[in-house]
Amino acid sequence: MAKQISRVKKGSVCVDETAEKWTPAVWMDFVRNGPTGNRLPDFSRAGYGLEEKTIPEIKKPVFDVTHARFGAVPDDGKEDTLAIQAAIDAAAAAGGGVVSLPKGRYDIHQTKVSPYLQIRSDGIVLRGQGSGQSGTILFMGAPGDEGPVRRLGTVSAQIEARHHTALAVLGAEDGNELAAYTKDVVRGQKDIQVTDTGKFSVGQIVTIVCKDPLIDPAHPAPNKADIPVQLTTPFTLSPVQTDTFGPAVQTLSWIAGIEKIIDAHTIRLTRPARFDQPLRYTPKIFSFNGIQDVGIEHLRIESAWPGGYRHHKPFQDADGKIIRTAKEQDYLWGGIWISSAVNGWVQDVTFADMTQGIILSRSAQWTLKELTFTGQEGHAGITIGWANDNLVKKVEFHARLVHPVTLTMTASGNVITDCTTHYESKNLHSGTDMAMDFHGIFPFENLFEKMKGFYVCPGGDLSVMPHAGVRNVFWNIEAPAKITGYGEYAKDSFVQTYDYMSTSSKTPATMYEHYPQAFYIGIHRRGDRPVTLAGSTEDRDTRWMTVEGLNRPGMVVPSLYELQKQNSQATGFKRPCL
Repeated sequence: MAKQISRVKKGSVCVDETAEKWTPAVWMDFVRNGPTGNRLPDFSRAGYGLEEKTIPEIKKPVFDVTHARFGAVPDDGKEDTLAIQAAIDAAAAAGGGVVSLPKGRYDIHQTKVSPYLQIRSDGIVLRGQGSGQSGTILFMGAPGDEGPVRRLGTVSAQIEARHHTALAVLGAEDGNELAAYTKDVVRGQKDIQVTDTGKFSVGQIVTIVCKDPLIDPAHPAPNKADIPVQLTTPFTLSPVQTDTFGPAVQTLSWIAGIEKIIDAHTIRLTRPARFDQPLRYTPKIFSFNGIQDVGIEHLRIESAWPGGYRHHKPFQDADGKIIRTAKEQDYLWGGIWISSAVNGWVQDVTFADMTQGIILSRSAQWTLKELTFTGQEGHAGITIGWANDNLVKKVEFHARLVHPVTLTMTASGNVITDCTTHYESKNLHSGTDMAMDFHGIFPFENLFEKMKGFYVCPGGDLSVMPHAGVRNVFWNIEAPAKITGYGEYAKDSFVQTYDYMSTSSKTPATMYEHYPQAFYIGIHRRGDRPVTLAGSTEDRDTRWMTVEGLNRPGMVVPSLYELQKQNSQATGFKRPCL
């Protein structure tokens, strides 16, 4: 006979008295009220195809890069960039298809003047035959262009040096105005009243743009900003944060889908609004003219990067001569750049000896899963900026990186789940760490969950502070046993900053203010030491944070993302005890 379980309400949570299980009150509140007010955000639509369909297994047409038509020859020591590009271009001309790379090593971009691989059309899948050392290897022999590196997404991808990666996915960046809002929208709302729905269709991808009515690009000031204030409150902006309220954020855009056309003046979007959008922001809807349905899978990207990485520092010889610039070390040994693209995927890909893995910019609804980082130390693993509703899942970090996962530049709705670091402690020489990184310009409403060996140790210069925007969620995360971070003052703190002087107390005690309105649910730690938040191990609910189950095992909701998907699809979902 099954053992009877007594489920009762204790304080703010439901507790299984027999097994000491508990369900977060914030989840029950979300079930009752949805993503309204300052409640939990909705992450159920992140990933390829809004996670309503699986990543397709495209069969044909097939463009084999080793075919005589293209002429790539693996393992011959000769550059294969032009041959592989010819196969990509042939697939584009055919309206899409599989660019097949049989096993072996393909040498690409072997000198600084040789070309890079680029995908610029819909429906192209670059498919290897395995991400191991005996599978398909794209070997990048030289670093990218030494051109300008700008704040991610603030300039066209065509002139950003970081797009010179082993492989770049580049969509068109323009768009045509389709309609304007005719009524204010509040957070949690999906139905939007617009001037006319005649230019919309169900399933269409669009870009929504809001403009801050207060920002003066010529004379930015902290008391002349509207959108940045809404998305960082209760953090108080100060004059040093010039980019946070400057021209780079005068317009805020994100990508969405049309779920339904209700009538001649009302559309329904695929996911709820993430912040209030009053008419004073002049919200407009534009066509998305980038590319769709691009896949990169089952291969290994390696480089000739020789190592010796130090964060934002050049590599010097014994006499102090610069052998490799800081820019090269940080940004120019990159694996994949993705810009202006939706509904794509990167799966079963290994990055070996790369200082920059994947950058996702001005894109949405990508799934990045089953990835591995290995080899030399480097700068960043996965970086997401000006991009929304993407899914990063099952990533193994063996190579030490400064920023294994970075969110920056108004990134929103992204889900990072089930990732693991396989190393311990910060390397004070190279700067590499086990960091969930928020890098400024208020990335908001993102989810980190089921992470093993991570804590929040962010970056970004003073002009882009605070590190994060509102309502980021940290759910069921195992912090490392040893937290080095920004010094002894922060040794047990789950969230940290070097910029505590910009917080209300000007001390480490208020480091948490760089993550306004954040949710910390089920945070625990390896080993015997507890993890702290704001110097405390107590649960609490304040205007700055919601903390439940700190250092407490037994949470019955291991994945917020999965449960929200079940809830939204009404498939086998059981309401928690109330």
